[in-house]
Amino acid sequence: MASLVFFYSPGACSLAVHAALLQAQADFEAVRVDLREKQQLAPDYLRLNPQARVPTLAVDGRALVEVVAIADYLDRRFPQAALLPTDDFARAQDMAAILRLSSDIHPLYRALWIAPWFADDPAAHDTLRSTATRRLREFHGELEQRLAEGSWGQGEPEGFLAFYTAVFLRWSAAVDPQGLGPECEALRTRMAAHPAMAGAVAAEGIRLDSLKRLTD
Repeated sequence: MASLVFFYSPGACSLAVHAALLQAQADFEAVRVDLREKQQLAPDYLRLNPQARVPTLAVDGRALVEVVAIADYLDRRFPQAALLPTDDFARAQDMAAILRLSSDIHPLYRALWIAPWFADDPAAHDTLRSTATRRLREFHGELEQRLAEGSWGQGEPEGFLAFYTAVFLRWSAAVDPQGLGPECEALRTRMAAHPAMAGAVAAEGIRLDSLKRLTD
């Protein structure tokens, strides 16, 4: 059995992988790489993940990066965990939603929180943040509608898609502090009670309804 070492930062997108590992009942070592403390820039970590991001999953010492790739790996290695649908079309539907979060929505949060990543000119930063805020609020409206009609992934989100969506529901406090629509809040509540997600949240010392850590 290959050894697994999981590198995460509390409340980052790595939270979805943390929940997936617990759902799979995988034997893994969790290593905290705190983004607030810039620990992702440590030379030892950069050798594993030159992008200086989380998550990283080391499999027998070989580094696997990017949430989507790790989700696919864990689903194939632990099929009993039902992280992704077994039906080919349903799997593709879930993957389409996961990719939307990874390639479209996640960069908007990066623009909101780390505007210099996209523009060297400080004069452009406020525009980047305001545009990101507007587009994220538009997405929250879209997500509410798609959850209501059962078109987010294969239907009612389960497995990795539910874990990953919960990450973005948590982050939504940055742009919609008053809360989201009833469908989004129902999913957040369901995920807060899910054993694997609840275990990951407790281990990381965070909550799903706040950007603050329990130690803040």
